[in-house]
Amino acid sequence: MSTELDLGYGPDVQEIVDRAHGLVPLLRARAADGEADRGIARECADALREAGFFRMSVPKRFGGDELDIRSQVAAIAAIGRGDASAGWLVSITGAAETLSSLVSEEGAEEMFGATPDVYVCANGGHHGATATRGDGGYLVSGRFPTISGCEIGDWMILAVVPVVADGEPTGELISMAAPPRSGRIDRTWHVAGMRATGSHTVEYDSLFVPDRRVIEHEVTEAQGLTNFPSLETFAAVAHRSIASLVGAAHGALDTVRATLDKGKPLIDTTYAGALDSPLVRQWLGEATHLVDTAYRHMLTAADIYDAARARGDMSRQERTTARMHGTSALEAARQAMARILDLGGTGGFASANPLQRYWRDFEVGSHHIHFSKFVASEDYSRTLLGDPTPVSLIH
Repeated sequence: MSTELDLGYGPDVQEIVDRAHGLVPLLRARAADGEADRGIARECADALREAGFFRMSVPKRFGGDELDIRSQVAAIAAIGRGDASAGWLVSITGAAETLSSLVSEEGAEEMFGATPDVYVCANGGHHGATATRGDGGYLVSGRFPTISGCEIGDWMILAVVPVVADGEPTGELISMAAPPRSGRIDRTWHVAGMRATGSHTVEYDSLFVPDRRVIEHEVTEAQGLTNFPSLETFAAVAHRSIASLVGAAHGALDTVRATLDKGKPLIDTTYAGALDSPLVRQWLGEATHLVDTAYRHMLTAADIYDAARARGDMSRQERTTARMHGTSALEAARQAMARILDLGGTGGFASANPLQRYWRDFEVGSHHIHFSKFVASEDYSRTLLGDPTPVSLIH
């Protein structure tokens, strides 16, 4: 029984996956260091950059790969198999590059013109920062929390910042791009898992951002924003991060399988080794199948997003169906993780055992608000019953 899965990747996707798998030994070797430091090891970040994984969403006109969602999630899952935090960071720069595409051509040239291999981080829109109008741009001040990859970031998207004048809001909203190193990084990221994402707080004090890197928004009647990614785009963006968690389940499976193959005993039984037990073998088979199932849900959703992007539109039925496949991927991965932990026993929770890190990273990452099964299920059910009112505001 092998932990390698036949997922039907075409040659182009398989090449990307193989390239990602080539980094897995390094990612695994430095994962504990990244966790201890609460930020990915610089060696790993540099390797991901050099292998082209920061350019997957960069437009081709700037030398990027501009890959489809299927290719990206396949690569991110393979990276997450080595280290879930590393996979998450790659997914985040892809999401941020989607927002970056909305700045002016001059601004985009400034960001990507010298090299497409840049890391772009972004806030999720929830912060206490404000901006004031200056000569030829805006001055931004405030704190932006939970910015994954801010310490390795070349650029940061400061999303949905209210404009104020004389201390009062003007009603205007803007997003902008600025280097995170132009602010102060407050190392506030203290969490049970995904520690190596380094999702610290970035604080700016009257940082000037020129108009070429500013995106102006207006609130629409549907309470959306102009000059902002569509609901469909946001859903596809969030789906990239799911891939890192599917990869984490696969990495956990690799870990426990290696332990079993080395003759892990089934203590206080008549079996010399755990794999001599038919039910242990069944549990391993079920765990492997559930990981495979998670991949297939993940890829089905990716194909829905890619088809919609190629067509130029996406129905609400397609969007809610794709989101359900995403949450179903996480549910299958969670069920797989439960069986994997059973197989690993208490030894799997030892601090030195990477299994416990895969588990903690998966649990923290999969509880991100963008993956809420409550919201995805309600929107899906409403669509099935003809209710035109979605629950989700950004997906």
